[in-house]
Amino acid sequence: MVKQSQNLFNATTFVAFLIIWVMPVASWSQNINEAIEPNMKGKNSIDLLETGTLADWKVPSKHWSLVDKTIIGNTGGKVLFAPEWIYTKQQFSDFEFTCEMKLTGDKGRNTGLYFRMHPINFIQKKGNKTYVAASGYEFDAGYHHPGKKNMRGTLGDWYARPKLRVFPDQKLINELYKADDWNRLTIRARGNRIEYWMNAVKILDFVDTDPKGSRKGSIGFQIHDGSVMQVAYRNLVVRTLNPNK
Repeated sequence: MVKQSQNLFNATTFVAFLIIWVMPVASWSQNINEAIEPNMKGKNSIDLLETGTLADWKVPSKHWSLVDKTIIGNTGGKVLFAPEWIYTKQQFSDFEFTCEMKLTGDKGRNTGLYFRMHPINFIQKKGNKTYVAASGYEFDAGYHHPGKKNMRGTLGDWYARPKLRVFPDQKLINELYKADDWNRLTIRARGNRIEYWMNAVKILDFVDTDPKGSRKGSIGFQIHDGSVMQVAYRNLVVRTLNPNK
């Protein structure tokens, strides 16, 4: 969770527009606003935990495990020195992805769904720490502290482009997000256009005009430092998209 923000995105007007403009998934294009969450069944869909193991994942430490086809990240009852990411060995460019996430722990609990990500060496000025972090886009699912900015559902690239922070409508997020319970997070990434859904409702539609924006990389999940927490991710399905359509 970060304090810097830019490119504030007011989703109130956007959501009203979606009520008027609803198109079937099959007719999606780069220039159409769709309210409907992608249907992840069918051709080109991949279950990222189909093998029942983490053999296809880069696992950073013993804080990560697989239980009943659910990825668990647990800080082990103490605060971590630095955040950690588990991520796919396979990289994806244009795709749709969905998962269910459950975040529990203390008031500082924090996680994120990362995509088009790459590991980088990051120097954190606060605390004078250096660690391997994730560049690339994040679907933030951090705990919301009352009285502060609600980072849930925001889009960022904190470790590579810290000024990028796109906010959906915070009132809508508070209505949708189920604390200490399962939440479905869905992404469509095609070219420089990024779309988010939370629990079947579209919350964000953003075109990234920055040439530094990542166009291909891994899909991963985070556990954060500064918190005693656990996060679980299950039902991980990705579907590659044809970039020519």
